[in-house]
Amino acid sequence: MTPPILIMHGDDEKIIFSVPSTSSDEPHTVTWDFDNDWLCTCDGCLKGTNFCKHMYQAKMFMEFLQVNLLADDHEVFTGVEL
Repeated sequence: MTPPILIMHGDDEKIIFSVPSTSSDEPHTVTWDFDNDWLCTCDGCLKGTNFCKHMYQAKMFMEFLQVNLLADDHEVFTGVEL
């Protein structure tokens, strides 16, 4: 069974996720913040990929939780507590 995506930190500036890796036992850290948009620790992103599958998984997870990331207001509006 695949480990779940976890929210490790969330505030009004950024959200940090732990996203399972398909190639190792160590999860990737995916960050969404107002200054840098999406960031990931996977090899593809470290080599310059713009939007990796781990970022996509974190984004889909947020949509599943019905969390909206609104950079315009610099606030995270959510229907659930982080």
